[in-house]
Amino acid sequence: MLLIWLIAGQGVGQGDNSLTIFTQANAAYENGDYAQAITLYHALENLFIEDAHVYYNLGNAYYQTGDIGRALVYYLRAQTLMPRDSDLIANIALVRAERVDIQSDETGILDGLAALTTGILQVVELAALVGLVWAFWCVVVTVFIVQRRWRETLRGPLLVVGAVVVFGGMLLVSRIYVAENHPAAVIIAARVQAMSGPGTDYLSLYPLYAAAEIRLVESRMGWVRFSLPDGRQGWLPEDVIMMVG
Repeated sequence: MLLIWLIAGQGVGQGDNSLTIFTQANAAYENGDYAQAITLYHALENLFIEDAHVYYNLGNAYYQTGDIGRALVYYLRAQTLMPRDSDLIANIALVRAERVDIQSDETGILDGLAALTTGILQVVELAALVGLVWAFWCVVVTVFIVQRRWRETLRGPLLVVGAVVVFGGMLLVSRIYVAENHPAAVIIAARVQAMSGPGTDYLSLYPLYAAAEIRLVESRMGWVRFSLPDGRQGWLPEDVIMMVG
């Protein structure tokens, strides 16, 4: 599954320079020079190019160097742009199977709702889908009001579509809320100790290892308070994590 994208993505193809860098990065990867490939892919990132192919290839390059933390970060970034790609899904599962930390599903209500569509739809796709269902519901409501003879027939569909609109709205709101208030991050250090407060003078809680996935709650003095999917919380230095978004 660790195959690179050998064609330029939409963002990469915006200029001759970016396309050249992308081609050089792919060549370095194919030659086994993963450090050079990483440098070149990051050069594209520094040009403010947000492209799923670049992120995917960066994830592969980091994986080849044994850095599964950063590999997972870039796979997850690619997933926000192409959530249904089968190779990407397989590579994310591969990294998650190799990490030391065994993590459960999200236990928070909003986090759990957001997770339902993360690997299926982009936020814009989810918003468009909810909008279409809502528009259809409005049409049914209009017909229900205007055509009295159809009211008994439309009563059931009206309730069903309305319920779908409400549930879809909950999914959309949860995705937006979690992204804004509980952003996802990944441990990139090989091993780090979670602390009870923002500093090394606090009580040590438990260790975390590379590629563990967390959600950020707050930051203070170079430290971040995080939560795990199982509900545990703690503090970590900012330099041992990497944001997904």
